[in-house]
Amino acid sequence: MTASPMLHAALGYAERGIPVFPVRGKRPLTDHGFKDASTGPDQICRWWAQWPDANVAIPTGRPSGMIVLDVDPRHGGNESLAALERKYGALPPTLESRTGGGGRHLFLKLRDGQTIRNSAGKLGAGLDVRGKGGYVVLPPSPHLSGENYTWVNNCKPAPLPAWMIEVLCDSPPVGEPVLDTGIEKGRRNDALIRLGGAMRRRGCTPRTIELALLAENADRCKPPLPEREVQQIAASASRYPIATACNSPQLAPWPDPLAPEAFHGIAGEIVSVIEPQTESDPAALLIQFLAAFGNAIGGSSFFLVESDRHRPNLFVALVGQTSVSRKGTSWGHIRRLFQFADHDWAANRIRTGLSSGEGLIWHVRDPIERQSPVREKGRIVSYETQIEDNGVTDKRAMIFEAEFSSALKVMAREGNTLSGVIRDAWDTGNLSTLTKNSPARATGAHISIVTHIGRQELLHYLNLTELGNGFANRFLWVSARRSKILPDGGSLSSEQLTPVAERLAGAVAFGKEGHEQRRDDEAREIWRAVYPKLSESKPGLFGAIISRGPAQVVRLSSLFSLLDRSDVIRRCHLLAALAVWDYCVASARFIFGDALGYPEADRIFSELRASPEGLTRTEISALFGRNRAMGEIEAALHCLEECGLARRLEVGTGGRPTETWIAADSTK
Repeated sequence: MTASPMLHAALGYAERGIPVFPVRGKRPLTDHGFKDASTGPDQICRWWAQWPDANVAIPTGRPSGMIVLDVDPRHGGNESLAALERKYGALPPTLESRTGGGGRHLFLKLRDGQTIRNSAGKLGAGLDVRGKGGYVVLPPSPHLSGENYTWVNNCKPAPLPAWMIEVLCDSPPVGEPVLDTGIEKGRRNDALIRLGGAMRRRGCTPRTIELALLAENADRCKPPLPEREVQQIAASASRYPIATACNSPQLAPWPDPLAPEAFHGIAGEIVSVIEPQTESDPAALLIQFLAAFGNAIGGSSFFLVESDRHRPNLFVALVGQTSVSRKGTSWGHIRRLFQFADHDWAANRIRTGLSSGEGLIWHVRDPIERQSPVREKGRIVSYETQIEDNGVTDKRAMIFEAEFSSALKVMAREGNTLSGVIRDAWDTGNLSTLTKNSPARATGAHISIVTHIGRQELLHYLNLTELGNGFANRFLWVSARRSKILPDGGSLSSEQLTPVAERLAGAVAFGKEGHEQRRDDEAREIWRAVYPKLSESKPGLFGAIISRGPAQVVRLSSLFSLLDRSDVIRRCHLLAALAVWDYCVASARFIFGDALGYPEADRIFSELRASPEGLTRTEISALFGRNRAMGEIEAALHCLEECGLARRLEVGTGGRPTETWIAADSTK
């Protein structure tokens, strides 16, 4: 039983610490409704096993740490919200979804100790608040109208504004009274620009924006700006696009399942035999199998790219929630399969532990020699070579690291050589270090790696150096989690494994013979079509992580070809490789997001994406509490501009133009 789309979505929210529960339409399906909400994968899987098509809902208030402002345009919600913003200032950019019925949900973060109860119309006509005792349905759930709930932006939930606390909070924090002191000279243009942009983002017409800004100017600006200047600001704000639904919110669901093309040939058959009898993710089974096969056949087969030989060794990192994503179980099935297909390899060439470069080299070391002096009558007359260690004749090493965080921690230590040796192992297999007391080296080593780690651990321990120096882009990043609930476990018998294991043994024997692989004409045409996109440079850490796309696809397609006992890569092999790579790209985006690895630029970019109306230089400086030198901010903005992520605009205000920065996707 494969997971339903709603189960994928529910588990994705739970992965981020947001409790969920199932509803039919908007009616809770559990006995206690929102009180049953959970982040436990076991409980969530049981619910959606019982109700596969149930919508996903979350409780509002303290369980989720958020309240939701429900805006109903049919009953004047947009106008009521615009009136509030005229009075108190624009709401901060915040996470927003759109219901299938045309309504809008604005998610706002509660502060510690706050209690906001449900209310209907307390803030104005068409404005309901979902707080304590309430819940809302989340994307991608279907609405009763036939449309789906969708995310409008990828903002983080903004803190509840002080004025809203004053109106709604049962026990407002001490020392946060709402005092309307007006808008002083020097802040008037920025305040009106932001208010106009916020109204436009919510669908207000140019005329409505102009009237609102004129009223705001007359009521709160001290002294008021000239009417013509306010009209110019309104006209400028009205050029911004109205917000539309997008598919990449911060709370995006898990990557889509692997495409059917990925399960080509014997690899797909093996997964189809194992998958019904395990809770493991099919993607984890398939990609770990490919890594194991690539190591078992050794390094004699290759695909030549210019002067570089790409051998079939893969580095795979499975990323999923600790203890419940069944990462270890998935590897156990693959290891058991190879005990049938290639017992010697499974028994002798699988190694554990990544602690140092020297330790990794030791598993595949060449003979170690030393020069011993030959003496005659006490004098050294010559030297002779003596074998100090016979080395390792089998250069295959399948490294399995169940706790990748341990390796990442030691890599952060000064002088640790592990990162560099791993990079060399992927590139050439010729390994050495500059460590004085380590004479071991290896030539022609064939090393593959499978590692497991939780997402939060990964983000905590994988530092910017390893992300940027080519270490991370040698790995295939694979999102993995439990696919189903099997309370009594699976019952995969030896009889079920034997037929596919025998076929696998034949493929292993073929791969060990050594083959120079090439593409046929049809595969070559496909490769020429996809190569520009595969090799396209993308900004930020995500771009760095997927920058070896062409090489990874070459290796994957070679593996599918060798599994078919073919030295020719055909269309089916290349399409299978591309399907696997697409899943790994989606996983990398899910795991790492769109960060640049430049803290100031990342902060500015996040705020720009949350503010389609843009930010002025003054507002950007205020993001850092005015604690950054203008040179640092200028460098961050230059970085965003160079990456094509943001651009500057000159906004006319009747006087000196205001420099405003907007995210690149807001200019389309």
